Amino acid sequence: MDNLKTMRLFLTVVQAKSLSGAGRQFGLAPASVSRQITALENDLGVRLLNRTTRRLSLTEAGEAYLEHAERLLQDFDELRDAVSQLSVQPRGTLRILSRVSLGTQHVVPLIPTFQAQYPDLKIDLWLTDIDHDLSEYGVDLAIRTGNLADSTLIGRRLASSPRVVCATPQYWKQHGRPTTPEDLQDHNCLTYRFEFGATAALWQFRTDEGHAIDVQVASNFQTNNGQALRLATLSSQGVALLPAWSVKEHLMEGTLERVLSDYQTTVSDLDSGIYAVYLSRRNLPVKTRLFIDHLSTEFSKHDWA
Repeated sequence: MDNLKTMRLFLTVVQAKSLSGAGRQFGLAPASVSRQITALENDLGVRLLNRTTRRLSLTEAGEAYLEHAERLLQDFDELRDAVSQLSVQPRGTLRILSRVSLGTQHVVPLIPTFQAQYPDLKIDLWLTDIDHDLSEYGVDLAIRTGNLADSTLIGRRLASSPRVVCATPQYWKQHGRPTTPEDLQDHNCLTYRFEFGATAALWQFRTDEGHAIDVQVASNFQTNNGQALRLATLSSQGVALLPAWSVKEHLMEGTLERVLSDYQTTVSDLDSGIYAVYLSRRNLPVKTRLFIDHLSTEFSKHDWA
């Protein structure tokens, strides 16, 4: 039995809280994971996990084994990474999750230059607006916007990106430009929805003096996809509140024009930052650190703020 590999499999089972979740990361069937954990328990002469059809829980021996195994694997991985940094370029697969629009517009274009520098490294990029569990799916890095819902994750801020109110010149010519946030109630405000079927949309503003203004806007179009919202805005369907990183080029070209620039937007607890998110600061794999540094360098070249 490969004790080191089985030890890592055990830790993954505990982190994923399921045999199937660990199996997906190792490319194993749940039955195979179960057999290997049983073999480990037989080798140690103790039961590490209490297993039922619905849940897993650690025994007292399992908690002790977990504590020592984590420390041992961390020391081993740090030793391996320290040596690997002194030798050849990073290899293997870097698994990345990214928001769909952000990934399409600003992450995908950065991958060729990164892979040219590290040709032995494969990239597995998954575009989704769902915050999947990084440990369950074996993800090295997620690129997310806004507040971090999971406080156990580590987030490195890559850039700031406020949201801007904009529409096409054709739309403004036909419907007039709002001069105050309240004027938006007379416009068709295209909206982003986190939940299917939601109807109300609240756009929030703040003056330089700190006065908060909440505007209930109406729309004949809503979507849970930022790319679709941007394209609808470019087709002159209405006004949208969009992140600066998604529309800056359009604003510079004049295909979209911003209004209400004297007001701060989305001033609630919604964070406008872009983050690289990962599971642990300690023992961060070289491949992950290198890509985060690459993102940070390239994103810093944009004046989205």
